[in-house]
Amino acid sequence: MNALTVIPYAEFGIQSNFSFLRGASKPEELVVAAKLFGFSAIGLADRNTVAGVVRAWQQAKVETLSYHPGCRLVFGDGTPDILAYPQDRKGWGHLCRMLTQANLRDENEKGATLLQRSDLLEWGDLMSGGPARSDGRGGRQSRLASPAQGSFRKKSPSGRFADYAGNDRFRIEQAAAFAENAGIPLMATNDVLYHTAERRRCRTC
Repeated sequence: MNALTVIPYAEFGIQSNFSFLRGASKPEELVVAAKLFGFSAIGLADRNTVAGVVRAWQQAKVETLSYHPGCRLVFGDGTPDILAYPQDRKGWGHLCRMLTQANLRDENEKGATLLQRSDLLEWGDLMSGGPARSDGRGGRQSRLASPAQGSFRKKSPSGRFADYAGNDRFRIEQAAAFAENAGIPLMATNDVLYHTAERRRCRTC
């Protein structure tokens, strides 16, 4: 008799409503939904902010769900997104210093993405993270891997998610080849923006 094998799944590509104009659910709602769907763990990674991590942590304690706070680093110079999950106090200090340094830059546009690749190379040595997405051709991935390889190689998987644009097979195969060449693991993830379909952004509105 074949026994049903349940494969544990942890989602680390989650954004809440603290990701302005992106996420549509509160951190607490995302945690409750993750528990309901049977996730083994989740990680909250909002865009260039850690403002929602405490709310998610408090709800995760109630739900007895393994929880990992992080941050999605979004850059203004074409560098691919990075899902950063610091592993200790010093790593968190570097992450917060990096975000603060970027936010203090003199820019007129409200909500502008001020984080630069140079910030990552300066402060990212103690943060566990990996490229979250690519341009579909691999060029941006390769340019990121070379200078950051020493910092991220041993602890940073390259994460990919399906975007259902008709080229997912190519994208995943290309990402797998990149990860193999760079000597890093490949991790499947999703670009989670809400906990229920009713919160999905209306493209015709």
